[in-house]
Amino acid sequence: MTKLILIRHGEPDYKFVTDRGFKGHGRDLAQLTEEGIKQARTAAKDERLQGAQLIVSSPYTRALQTAAIISKELALDINIELNLHEWLPDLKYDYISEDEVKVAAKECSSHKGTYSDKDAQSWEKLSAVAARAFKSLEKYLSYDKIIVVAHGIVMRQFQFHKQIPYCGIIEVDF
Repeated sequence: MTKLILIRHGEPDYKFVTDRGFKGHGRDLAQLTEEGIKQARTAAKDERLQGAQLIVSSPYTRALQTAAIISKELALDINIELNLHEWLPDLKYDYISEDEVKVAAKECSSHKGTYSDKDAQSWEKLSAVAARAFKSLEKYLSYDKIIVVAHGIVMRQFQFHKQIPYCGIIEVDF
């Protein structure tokens, strides 16, 4: 059994990507705010991270920047896992604004994260988020303890149904 220390990324700043008109995955280039950097530095000092052997991170900038700050403090390597990425509010990668993401998230929530093939939606099913996250972490089962820097919705697939604050930490036996 591997102990996962799941950490949500720090507070992101979407101004840079919004000002440039980035859409879809381009919006995921958003970096941390100054507060987000402070949150990551504080999280790096949490006792629960002690003894970890590796950091595994989502490829999105806000997660990677958080992982880099933690890596610097703990002198741990970072492995990037593409399938730990954020939930996709639009499977065509065509969303432009945070408002569009909020509408898709509300719809996902009202449908309890699923839909039938005949009622296909543009957003990713939560079962798909869970499947890709679990599969990407299976290769780390030989480790005793790893830190996983990801997104709140990815973390909630481990049976945590409440909102997770920026740099919130959850421990899971995997």
